[in-house]
Amino acid sequence: MTCLSDIDLATLHQHRLEEIFSYKLAWSGTGHQQTQYNDLLVRHNASLKRQRIIQHTANTANTASTRAKDQAFTDDCVATSPGNIQAKSEQDPDDGYFDSTTRRTRSGTWPRTRSLNAPSPFQHFGPCGRIMKNSAMVMQIQDPASQRLTWYKPPLTVLVIKKKDSQVLPPFVQLVEWLVQEKHMVVWVESAVLEDKLLRDDVKLEQESSKFQKVHAQYAGVRARFLHLREKLVTFKDGRDDLTDRIDFIVCLGGDGTLLYASQLFQQSVPPVMAFYLGSLGFLTPFQCDNFQEQVTNVLEGHAALTLRSRLRCSIHRKGERRKESLLHSVGGNLLIPGFHRQLNYVELNNGQTGKAGCNNNNGHNNSILVLNEVVINRGPSPYLSNIDIFLDGKYITSVQGDGLIVSTPTGSTAYAAAAGASMIHPSVPAILVTPICPHSLSFRPIVVPAGVELKISISPDSRNTSRVSFDGRNDQELNHGDSLRVTTSIYPVPSICSQDQISDWFDSLAEGLHWNVRKRQKCLDELSDLTASGSEDTLDEFDNLQIYDA
Repeated sequence: MTCLSDIDLATLHQHRLEEIFSYKLAWSGTGHQQTQYNDLLVRHNASLKRQRIIQHTANTANTASTRAKDQAFTDDCVATSPGNIQAKSEQDPDDGYFDSTTRRTRSGTWPRTRSLNAPSPFQHFGPCGRIMKNSAMVMQIQDPASQRLTWYKPPLTVLVIKKKDSQVLPPFVQLVEWLVQEKHMVVWVESAVLEDKLLRDDVKLEQESSKFQKVHAQYAGVRARFLHLREKLVTFKDGRDDLTDRIDFIVCLGGDGTLLYASQLFQQSVPPVMAFYLGSLGFLTPFQCDNFQEQVTNVLEGHAALTLRSRLRCSIHRKGERRKESLLHSVGGNLLIPGFHRQLNYVELNNGQTGKAGCNNNNGHNNSILVLNEVVINRGPSPYLSNIDIFLDGKYITSVQGDGLIVSTPTGSTAYAAAAGASMIHPSVPAILVTPICPHSLSFRPIVVPAGVELKISISPDSRNTSRVSFDGRNDQELNHGDSLRVTTSIYPVPSICSQDQISDWFDSLAEGLHWNVRKRQKCLDELSDLTASGSEDTLDEFDNLQIYDA
C-alpha cells in the first residue's frame, strides 16, 4: 500500500471500508453480508457529503456551529437509510459484525488481512493536526505475504555456487547436468570449480597422499559426468569479473556461507537466490536436495514466495578525507574532481590495494560495501577496551566501552548478534540492530533502530587503541583515530526464495537450527496422581526422616 501525505480523506475512508468488508467476508454467522455491505455504502456516502460540507463551511462558520450542522446532517442520513440503521461511533471498528454466533469458516484461499509490518498510519490528527506536506514523503508498506516471485521474461542464465566440500560434488554435478540438458540454461560457476582436483583427470596422483588417491577414485563416475559438461559452463573469478545484469537466477549448495558469498558477489541488484541445505547449520538454506527437479521447476515457473532480506550499506571515511577534498576543490577541471575523489576513497578503503573482493570493485564508483549479516567493530589483538562513539543521524547517542560493537540486519540477528545477547528479529521487519560485545556496563542493552537512519561509528579521540572492522566476516581493516564508519540500510535486498512461506521457514529454522525453546514438557496432573494420592502426614514423616538421616 502506498500512502501519500496529501491523500484525500474520502479515498482513505473508502479504502478502510473496503478492507473492513473484505475482512468480514471471511467470517460467516449472520448470513446478511450483502445487506451489511449496502449499509456500509450508505454510511460511506453520508461521510462523503459530510466531508464536502466541512470543506465548504470551514472558512465561514465557527467550529461549534459546523459540528452541530455536521451532526444534524449525519443523523438525517442515518434516519433515511434503509432499515433505519443507527450509525455507531467511529471508535467502534467492528460495526456489530462479530457476536456470539459468529464463527470463522475457510473456503478456498483465506484472504490475508494482517501484515508483519504495521499498517500505513493515518496522517491527520484530530480536527487541526496533520503531518507537514513534503513531496519526498512517500511511505510504502507492503504485506510480506504478497511478495511473490514473477518473471517478466524467461530466465536463461543461472549461477550455481557450492561450498568447498567433496560431499557436495554429487548433487552439484547432478544439478548442473539437469539445468544444462533438461532446462537448456546457461550455467555459471566459479573458476575455482574447474580447478578442483576431484573434478579433473589430469592430476598426478603419485604426488598426492594416499587418502586423496582413495577419494579421487571414489568420485570417478561423478568426474566423468562433469567432464562432459565442462565446455558448456561459463566461469568467473571473484574480484575480477563483473556479474551485474548477467545472472537471472542463483542456486546455492551448501550452508549459510554460500548465501553470504552470493550477497557479496552482487553489490547492487541481486537475482533471486534458492539455497539448498548441504551444510552443518542451514539456517538460511530451507530447501532439500531430494527432489530438486520439482522445486527448481516451480521457481522457474514463478511459483515461489520471497523473503526480502535487507542489507547494510557501509562506508569508511578516513581522517584525511576532508583535507583531500579541500585540495581537490582548489584544482581546476571540476568535471574530473568527483570521479578522482571517489577513486581516492576506493583505494584508501582497500588500504592501497585495488581489486580487493567485497568493496564494489566491479563498479569502482563508490567506496561502499553491502553486508547481509553484520558489520563488526572490535578491539582486535589489543589488551585495552574499545572506546567507540555512536552517532544516529548526526546526533551523539553513546559510547561503547568493551570488546566492540555489532551492527546487524534482521537476518544477522540470529548470527553473531544472537550470541551476544540480542533479540532475534524476523527478516521482514525493517530495522537495524545495535549490539555491544561484552560491554563494561551492566545497563548497556542491545537496541533496535529504524531501518532508514544512518549510524556513524568513530573511534573516540581519547581511546587507548585503534579498532578493527569486518564486513560479514571478510575484508578486515583497521579503524584509526579520527576514522569513522557509516552504516545505513541499502536499497538492494537479497531476494531469498522460501521453501514454504516466510513464517514457516523462519520458525522451522529457529526450531531445527537453533533448537529455540526446546525443553522437556511439564507433566500433567494425571501423571502425578500417585504423588498427590499420599496423605500430608506421610509426606511430613518422610521429610522428617530425611532430615534425621541427613543429620
